[in-house]
Amino acid sequence: MAGWSAIAGTHGFVVPDQAHAQGLVTALATHGFALVTARSGHGNGWLVTAFDEGPYPADTAGHRTIDAVGRQAAALARQHGGYPHGGSRCDPSMLQFYRTEAPIVQTNPGTRPPIPTVILTPAPPATPLALTPDSDSSATVDLTGLDAIHWTHLEHAHGSAEDVPGLIRALARNSDDWVEVLDELFGDDLLHQGTCYSATAPAMPFIVGLAAAGALPASRRLDLFLVLLFASDRWADSLLGDADRAAAENRRPGAAPWTQDVHQSIGNELPALLARWDAEPPATQYVLACLAALYPQHGRQVIHQISALAADHAGTQSGAYLQLADALMRDDRDRALTIAYDIVNWAEDLDPGWLDAPGASATLKAGHILAEGAARTAQTTAFDEQKPAPTRPG
Repeated sequence: MAGWSAIAGTHGFVVPDQAHAQGLVTALATHGFALVTARSGHGNGWLVTAFDEGPYPADTAGHRTIDAVGRQAAALARQHGGYPHGGSRCDPSMLQFYRTEAPIVQTNPGTRPPIPTVILTPAPPATPLALTPDSDSSATVDLTGLDAIHWTHLEHAHGSAEDVPGLIRALARNSDDWVEVLDELFGDDLLHQGTCYSATAPAMPFIVGLAAAGALPASRRLDLFLVLLFASDRWADSLLGDADRAAAENRRPGAAPWTQDVHQSIGNELPALLARWDAEPPATQYVLACLAALYPQHGRQVIHQISALAADHAGTQSGAYLQLADALMRDDRDRALTIAYDIVNWAEDLDPGWLDAPGASATLKAGHILAEGAARTAQTTAFDEQKPAPTRPG
């Protein structure tokens, strides 16, 4: 994208058969796309491609606008039994190279789809969140039961999970290679590319135990809280990812394998983490608050503390996410959606399409915005008061 002065692209959709493909091609051309094609070969279905010549500005507003045009096209696709499947972004001059021979082609030269209004607002300041005070602890980590699990019968991204207990024990030792071990355990194995496996859920109680023991320094507890937040959100992420296809197939969205087990496993252990609230510094309290909001039945035990933390950070990015957490724990769905829409208007790296997912509840959508956005905020603003604060984006 470097050096582009404008962008164009394609929007792809899968439909069940040739008849549905012909109907969607006609609808998209009528909608204003200058070129629409369809070809078989996507499993038993057909792939319909709408060419969006734009041009759109090569900035955040432009990308948000072409994405919004794609969501309008997806609504048409659902009417024809279709759902989104890929697409592209490119310099307008390169769009011609995406064209291939297709049995169904319809043109509507000189037209352009309706351009939706995209609202972008300035981001609030990203104020620092301290990892101190963090008193030294002589606590020990209890890994009772770790060897009672038949890890050799479970799998992660690279096969047998027999190495998982050794990696968990390595984390408990708090050695110099701790960050590398954490990345191997989750980035490479248990949550590789956001996917859950049969070994992921059984490992979660021990990760909660590592964090809840208080034996690790705050910076490492923060890393564990972020892992737990990401892992617990895989269930919502997969449901939202299936929403368009589910709507086209007239069914409820389905969760990816093992994601619900992971979500429930973390929820079962969450009270032990919430009991640590008063012992945690602001940076870890922040992530703990967002994790609690994904489990309101447990999170309400610290709702007053979370409301106070939100008030302390009012007018900041972290304050917005804390307000969203507060709304979710109070089951105030309208307020939660309003805050979530406000956030995606300034958070450039969040996909506003999550909030339009058909068949998904307001709680699910807002909770996913909270988990995705708050984790990124925590990673860029947490600091130890004995060291310089991180540089915040403008």
